[in-house]
Amino acid sequence: MTRSFRYRARALAYDYAGSAAGLIISSGLLGIAQPAAPVAWVLAAMDALFLVYFVRTACRQWTCIELDQAGIRASGPLGATIRWEDLRSLRLDYYSTRRDREGGWMQLRLEGAHGRIRIDSEVDGFAEIALGAAREAARRGLALDAASAANLEVLG
Repeated sequence: MTRSFRYRARALAYDYAGSAAGLIISSGLLGIAQPAAPVAWVLAAMDALFLVYFVRTACRQWTCIELDQAGIRASGPLGATIRWEDLRSLRLDYYSTRRDREGGWMQLRLEGAHGRIRIDSEVDGFAEIALGAAREAARRGLALDAASAANLEVLG
């Protein structure tokens, strides 16, 4: 049975808002203020970074993660497929946004013989995806680093 997962629109709304606000401010300053060349280069670089962030967010919105007995697939603009028998590594990282490690997010990185898939914890069903991939990694005898093993314990 194939299970499908997507990024929640609510989780991506903040990313869209941040990238749009950054684009508006940097583009506005560049267009209205007509700054000196060094400042214009900095504003143009900021514009480019916010545009990349916007495109990255859109790619995540269009991505669908599919999980089944044969493997895992990320379909979308930057899609990839990893068959379980081709799974080479699994890494689950936690990125804290606070010193007390209360806030933050996780990222699952899977590498196969012919591609890589990265999934943020903002996707619906992230725990199910990570634990399913970890079960398949264990079946194949893949060793996990200590941080990934600890993060999997936190997920259940």
